[in-house]
Amino acid sequence: MQYKIVSSTGSDRLILFFAGWAMDWRPFASLRRHGYDVMVVWNYRSFDIDWSCTAPYREICIVAWSMGVYAASMTSHSLATRVTRRIAVNGTTTPVDNRLGIPENVFTGTRQGLSERSLHKFYRRVCGSRDVFARFSENLPQRCVEELGEELDAIFPPPLLSNPPAGGWDLAIIGREDAIFPAANQWRAWEGVRRIMCDAPHYIDIQQIIDRHIIDKQTVGVRFGRGQATYDSEAVVQREVVDCLEKLCRTQGAADILAKPAARALEIGCGTGSFTRRLVRMKDPGAYLELWDVVDNPPADIDSATFRCCDGETAMRSLPAASFDLIASASTVQWFNSPRGFLRECLRVLAPGGLVVCSTFTRGNLAEISALTGHGLPLLSPAEWIDLVPDGFEIVETRGWRSDMSFDSATDVFRHLKQTGVNALGRDAEGGVNLRSILRRYYPDLDGRYHITYVPFIFILRKWQ
Repeated sequence: MQYKIVSSTGSDRLILFFAGWAMDWRPFASLRRHGYDVMVVWNYRSFDIDWSCTAPYREICIVAWSMGVYAASMTSHSLATRVTRRIAVNGTTTPVDNRLGIPENVFTGTRQGLSERSLHKFYRRVCGSRDVFARFSENLPQRCVEELGEELDAIFPPPLLSNPPAGGWDLAIIGREDAIFPAANQWRAWEGVRRIMCDAPHYIDIQQIIDRHIIDKQTVGVRFGRGQATYDSEAVVQREVVDCLEKLCRTQGAADILAKPAARALEIGCGTGSFTRRLVRMKDPGAYLELWDVVDNPPADIDSATFRCCDGETAMRSLPAASFDLIASASTVQWFNSPRGFLRECLRVLAPGGLVVCSTFTRGNLAEISALTGHGLPLLSPAEWIDLVPDGFEIVETRGWRSDMSFDSATDVFRHLKQTGVNALGRDAEGGVNLRSILRRYYPDLDGRYHITYVPFIFILRKWQ
């Protein structure tokens, strides 16, 4: 395999993009994501690669397209401890299969008839339309036909001696108009994984997928840092969430854990300390409480806890197994790339009988803003969160609700979001959205007020004894 870094920002986070068959880096040279470097991988004549090229990165997000899904599943095992998100796009881990991949007769027909002419037809078929093909043709891959034949030979029949495909995929994006991997086959192949069906051909807008489904954590940290001074006064719904979390801690066993002198508790995303202070009131003076936050500013007036500035999603990977009795988090994990990975790490890190007490925001949160800006977090529904709970956990409690806030003007809405650190304008490869144009299109409801909707969700999990 070959690789090329197409975007270098000096970040310690990497988007590792696996291209498809007959591709190289050229069609993807413009891929960008703020806060990440971007590396393109191609050429699957051999699945050998020296992953030391990823050594500078503490977090890796894998986006794999077409045959790159298979390549990623066969070669990324050694990266697993640093991978926080895996997104499959118009491909499967069984690339040649009559029910779960490319039908075998189509694949063998492609191999037997491979030529310069058939390759040109393949590229057109991949693009689906004349306009898309015209744009694709501006940056055609530079690959010879003989090499591409060897690439097909390396894929099917599969090697006799090889690693089993890596699992842990978070999302499968399926193009309804895919003329290479039939959409129905992809849908079957990704049963058990969150699937999104979209109106797209095989060649899909990878930049849009990166912008929508990989969290810009660097910007998140900056915005929450700027909003800390006003967070406590403005975060009305978040206070509702903390009140509910405290009540549930007292009724569902978390307070009992904290009351033990030998207890070890971890709070991820302590922020200004609104939930932290509730935990401190419940804990025995001898119990150990560790606080994590992406902003290097420990909560004021809390001297009975240990603070660490870190990305909680990646820092979890370094914790010893069974090292905490309680993991608590309020309004933070929606900023993680992989909810599935977070829950699996919680299961590993908790001692038997330990609890996860967590709140997040779910699909439909700030829907009014997302509709205007085209930006929004890739939020899950409550049912999808429950489906992700791994074996080994008992679901103790779940609660979800909708909370409406109204304002005198559209400007007041965005001022509120800024002062809580939740700037919903987002930031994509084009640099974001113009606020003035958004304000002109933001209309009041029938009551003359400007509304936004929060959709919080709380869950408590207990690790089996």
